[in-house]
Amino acid sequence: MKTSNCILLLAQALSIAASPLPVEDWGHLAEPRDFNILGGAGARGGGGGGDKAPAATPAQGAAPAETAAPAEGGAGGEAGEGGEGAANEVEQPGQFGVPIALGGGNVKVDTLYPPGQNGVFEIEFQNADGRTLTVTQNPNPAAPPPGFVAVEPVSFIVNLAEGAEGVTLQKVDYILNKNNTLDISKGSIGRFCAEAGAFVIDPQLGEQEFEADENELLIKVKNMNGEWAVFLPAAAGAAPPAAPPAAPPAAPAPAPAPGAPAAPATAETMQQFVSLLRSLLATP
Repeated sequence: MKTSNCILLLAQALSIAASPLPVEDWGHLAEPRDFNILGGAGARGGGGGGDKAPAATPAQGAAPAETAAPAEGGAGGEAGEGGEGAANEVEQPGQFGVPIALGGGNVKVDTLYPPGQNGVFEIEFQNADGRTLTVTQNPNPAAPPPGFVAVEPVSFIVNLAEGAEGVTLQKVDYILNKNNTLDISKGSIGRFCAEAGAFVIDPQLGEQEFEADENELLIKVKNMNGEWAVFLPAAAGAAPPAAPPAAPPAAPAPAPAPGAPAAPATAETMQQFVSLLRSLLATP
């Protein structure tokens, strides 16, 4: 009788041990994190309940910022060779291939031509006696000097019909178009040399300047008659490198595996039950 009861007890114990233990979901007991505790008062805008601080606004009555406008007269109001100021300057539009009169009387005359691909070609003139100016474009200019690139696909041929010798002020200018981001601060204005069959950039041609306030390159010369072009160092004129292609979006993280059922009783557990059974059988 004792033996049968022990065997029955052992069978029930083995059945219970072999059954998987239920897994309870404790997720409902998890509490949400309080990020204000982690970051302190500054983590959410200084203890303001997570609201962002309002952006700073200008003081009442403050005048809005104004955009600087270039001075009238094309030369920024600078005095001419004879000491005249902006009141003694004239600015006029010109057309390529069309002769235009340049007045005398030591009045400074700025003649601006229609905008090109990147900028505007301009001639500055001042003299006691007037001249007749004609500027034409050469659509097939010679190659740029070594190490340079052309700013425009054309060159400009300047002609003062009555001659340029002895003229008080002669300048060849190039003004960057508005909103153009090309950097011409390191640029140069070169002259075509018929003997060499090439454009030349040389200090002996004249005094080169760059006026940052107007994005203007200019060269002051003694004889403006000739063919002119605007050049940049090859590195400055090169297009910026293309941006690398965007990396593909990262693959979403795999979903966590569902909770595995509890493993059945191990061999060690079974051995414990066998030992218990033997101890029961050995009891008188």
